[in-house]
Amino acid sequence: PTVWCCMADMVTHLASGLLPAALIAPRYMGPLAIGTVLPDATGRVPQMAFVMFDVPLPDVVLWAFDVLHQPLPQILCASLVALVFARSDRFAAWLGLLAGVALHFGLDVLQDHHGQGYFLLFPVSAERFELGWIGSEATVHLAPWAGAATLAAVAWRLWKRRKG
Repeated sequence: PTVWCCMADMVTHLASGLLPAALIAPRYMGPLAIGTVLPDATGRVPQMAFVMFDVPLPDVVLWAFDVLHQPLPQILCASLVALVFARSDRFAAWLGLLAGVALHFGLDVLQDHHGQGYFLLFPVSAERFELGWIGSEATVHLAPWAGAATLAAVAWRLWKRRKG
């Protein structure tokens, strides 16, 4: 169930960026989409994979992945990912990546993690933050619908581009 919830979480994060980008700013759809899943792809997925495959690692190594799921390290991650884009597109890609990362954390802080929250100002502050407006698994049932709506929006955008 943990893997399904992680995948559903990533689908809803991806849809949160792709859906509006497909309708409003298709040029930035790629970087924005990557940015929406970057915190989970770097900070959660590797950690879960090690645990799922029973790879014996010290807790401090697993904790290091938690650090990557914070805003400041994600600025660095976005900066590194932006380097794979053509030089002329890097700054725009970096901004798109950062917008996706910001959207990701914006959605995450809406969730209730029973007081655990996120270290939004790490490493400057150890204060945790969360709004607690929705349960942490509240979006799991929305993932198929969000995914379908996103695919429809992207298909519409592609159809519109081909048509004229």
